[in-house]
Amino acid sequence: MKIRTIILTLVAILLVLGLIALCFPKEGLNFFGLKLKFPTLKEALFKQNLQYANIDDLVDEKDETRNADNVAKVKIADKYISGLEYPDDDTTALYSFFNALEQAGNKKVRILHYGDSQIEGDRITSYLRSRLQSEFQGKGQGQMPLFSLSNIKGVSYNASSNWLHKSIINKRDKRFNCYGLMMTACVSYVQEMVDTTTFDTTYLRTAWISMKFDNAISNDLHLYCSSPNNQSTITISSKENVLVQKTLQASNDIIDLKIPINTPISSLKIVASSGVQLYSLDNSLDEGVYVDNISLRGSSGWGMNWNNKHIISTMAEMLDVKLIIMQFGVNAVPQEEDKVLDSYDFFEKEYSRQLAFLRESIPQAQIIVVGVSDRSRKKGDGYETNPNIPKLIKAQRQAAKENGCLFWDMYEAMGGNNSMPSWVLREKPLANPDFIHFNERGAKYIAEMFYKSFELEYKKYQMSKQR
Repeated sequence: MKIRTIILTLVAILLVLGLIALCFPKEGLNFFGLKLKFPTLKEALFKQNLQYANIDDLVDEKDETRNADNVAKVKIADKYISGLEYPDDDTTALYSFFNALEQAGNKKVRILHYGDSQIEGDRITSYLRSRLQSEFQGKGQGQMPLFSLSNIKGVSYNASSNWLHKSIINKRDKRFNCYGLMMTACVSYVQEMVDTTTFDTTYLRTAWISMKFDNAISNDLHLYCSSPNNQSTITISSKENVLVQKTLQASNDIIDLKIPINTPISSLKIVASSGVQLYSLDNSLDEGVYVDNISLRGSSGWGMNWNNKHIISTMAEMLDVKLIIMQFGVNAVPQEEDKVLDSYDFFEKEYSRQLAFLRESIPQAQIIVVGVSDRSRKKGDGYETNPNIPKLIKAQRQAAKENGCLFWDMYEAMGGNNSMPSWVLREKPLANPDFIHFNERGAKYIAEMFYKSFELEYKKYQMSKQR
């Protein structure tokens, strides 16, 4: 083949590819479920030099220590301490909580940590709990749900089939709104069972849940429950030992059912007749700080206002709730990487509604809104911050401001623009290869960042009392 023919052929191919690059939709095409993409002329002709955030001095493994509970304590450089943003510059907004902290040696102080899959399995929360309990006393995990769509650290469950599992995440029954502080509930019912061979009918009239704990529990537990529609019974045992038996009268009132523990237990079984509603099991002492991990995987923090305000308020009083941490956002970013929303006004409006509901239901508690972390999308051979992230953070910050809540910018704390690749692509990664979620190790560092910001404000509070 002549050289001229070869050159003309190559030029023709390049022209065709150039035309395809010009005409091919930037967001790609779906072909029978397969996403087809084609590089733009700019991407093809110019190499994309993405600059990742420099966090090389974030990790100092020599400084990692362990506390009495064998929880790794990490250290971060001072430059990674990002202060809390106060509503209307009111630097006294946390004073009532700080005052409660100083009395934690004699009474209980409760923090509710709501979040999405970033805190699933007690990630981030367990570190905060450990740090606060080391400083202000306390021992125990706090509230545990009797049902959850997320993994619960330190406990495994088994249950009979005649429970209705309710959650604000997959709310189907519009008439039901009794979820408790954990935003979930278990409701026992009589189950009709038909033998497919003989067609005989039997009824499962009691429902049971068994729990196994990784670490033996030696302090008294508290079960929060109710029986709104009928009189019912509940029996709680550990192995063969019955710990408590109780008849619940028909009432909408929340019952704090104390479970006395005389010798350490590693398992618990709850048996209930029809109509019992279980909200949470609390493992805490009468004093100290407790941070409840309430992971709502797949949620953007919406739907909390479907809950019964009376139940929320009553439980919050019973459990001494003084602070709420709201950590959502990753699920508000479209799954389609190329989809960029014009505005997050819709999110701001709905999130503001949830914050207002919590403020009205638990007025004694301050709220800290945690902004969404960095989240990357593929860009050529590298990764870049999803362009929806800054818009989402702006909406979260505004919703917090509208409701008198504090705000902590996790995105800026972890390094800002294009910081997630720096967490993922390390020799010892701090985040998962989905470029969305922190791993166990990274969760400790982001939790330390938050704790240090919190500690900074607490020191300012202490200094203000000395003036």
